[in-house]
Order: sequence, then C-alpha cells, then structure tokens
Amino acid sequence: MRLETSVSVGVPVRTAYDRWVRFESFPRFMPLVRRVEQVRPNVTRWWVGRGLLRHEFYAEVVEQHPDASVAWRSLDQRFPHRGEATFRELGGQRTEVSLRLDATGWAARCPQAVVRRLVESQLAGYVGFVEGVGDAGDTWRGTIRRGRVENIDKKPPAHPGWVHG
Repeated sequence: MRLETSVSVGVPVRTAYDRWVRFESFPRFMPLVRRVEQVRPNVTRWWVGRGLLRHEFYAEVVEQHPDASVAWRSLDQRFPHRGEATFRELGGQRTEVSLRLDATGWAARCPQAVVRRLVESQLAGYVGFVEGVGDAGDTWRGTIRRGRVENIDKKPPAHPGWVHG
C-alpha cells in the first residue's frame, strides 16, 4: 500500500526540516510514538503503540539531504515499511512537507482510509508542534546517500596526519 499526503507549515524550510530530523522529539507531536532513540546518524530505534498494542523496531535513514528530503526503511520483519519526507519552500515563511509511505504486511491489509486518517492526524500534530516551538537550534546537517553517512565538513583537519577524536 502506498500513501501520499502533504501539509503546509508556517515556518521556513530549514526549520521544518531540522524539526523533522530531530527524531527524539516525535513523541511530543505524534501520540502513537512512545520514544525514539538515535542509535547512529543513520539508524534510529522506535517504540510505538498505545495501551497493550506496542511495538519496537529499528529504522535506517537511506537518504538524507538537508532542507530537501529524508528517506527511511524499517529494519523490521513484522511491520515493514519505507517512507520519504520532502520539504519545499513555498515562500512567505511557509514550507510544504510531503510524506510518502510504502507499507507491506499488516498495514497493507488495513483500509487505506483508516491509515490515511491516522497519518494525517500525526502530521497535524507535527504542524502544531513546529509552528508552536519554531527554530530547532543546532541540528546535525549531514547527508546520507544509499545508507552511508557522508561527511559535510570538507575542511581538512587542523593538523594533517594527527589522530583526531
């Protein structure tokens, strides 16, 4: 099942993007997300559900381009899905956030209207959160291509040849 939807938020594209990639803040605006942990720059661990229906899974960010898009895939056999969020500046401090989800397994068997309502209600929470909180402050702005993290700092080390870190 493929689901596509979009929302307009009253913030600049950088703010919309930076708030989205702060995965740990998802529980603040998505009631079904209990907790998110950033394991590595391209891997997150999610706890989702309500009441007795709870699930934990890992997701891998396979593409990430600052202020443009984030694409992921779940690393879960029980509830497999893929998704992509894209960000487009509309002007006047407004941004369109488009979401595409591809689900198989149980989600593909649910009526699409039910899944759409669920996703759109979660996105409405994102809009209220981003417009209410605003700027995300310092956020990692790296690029991920085909699941590999690329270094965005192109400057050479201060002391070439020295071990850093």
